[in-house]
Amino acid sequence: MTALNLIWKTSPPNGDISRLRRISRDITGIKLEPIVALASSRTVGVEVLSVLSPHRKSEPFFQEQSPEQSLLLLEAQLATFKNSPPGHTLFINLPITVFTLTDAFQRLLRRGGPRLNIEIVEPTSLFALPMPLRERVVRHLQQLSLQGHRIWLDDVDETSIHPFLSCRLPLSGIKIDKMAFWRLRATPALAQLVNLCSQIAGQVLIEGIETKRDHAFALQAGAGLGQGYHWPSRQWP
Repeated sequence: MTALNLIWKTSPPNGDISRLRRISRDITGIKLEPIVALASSRTVGVEVLSVLSPHRKSEPFFQEQSPEQSLLLLEAQLATFKNSPPGHTLFINLPITVFTLTDAFQRLLRRGGPRLNIEIVEPTSLFALPMPLRERVVRHLQQLSLQGHRIWLDDVDETSIHPFLSCRLPLSGIKIDKMAFWRLRATPALAQLVNLCSQIAGQVLIEGIETKRDHAFALQAGAGLGQGYHWPSRQWP
């Protein structure tokens, strides 16, 4: 039985969904999106995502969240799946601001529970930080890595990948943005992007896989993992 099936066999998260709604009335539910090994089509993890009301767009909504709100949301999400199997199965999202603030980071560091795959949202914002803050972020990511968490860059494309080639971060994986995948999927440039990502991190995941043909493109390009509507997600209202 896969990790995804184990999580889905738990009871629907009633009380904890209410906790999510208390954080923001725009959060109407929660869903899990499978992370799939492309070569075997085996589910190896799930990304935990909040479902927003129809009138809210996800990017502006999460950009408005403070580091404290981001941590509250993470804690509510993890409480929802407190009975999930141990190991590196849960993928969660955090903005880089959480890693710039010592108090917020210490709260994250003290959190118990399973080791996480932590996706850094809008990772290129690292390079807009003053050098002292940038160095603090790197130190904090190193501490999380030493604790056993896996650090990922989220939504990378053929332009945003280049600054990270010379930036020593403790990365376990990189996610290629779905728009980049759709733009490059039928060209040699996709394999070139996957190769660049592989020089930085051990795992490369491609988002936006919606068809068998997409699956084949991603696998042929050399990516190890995939995510997208090709594999059904589970959502609770």
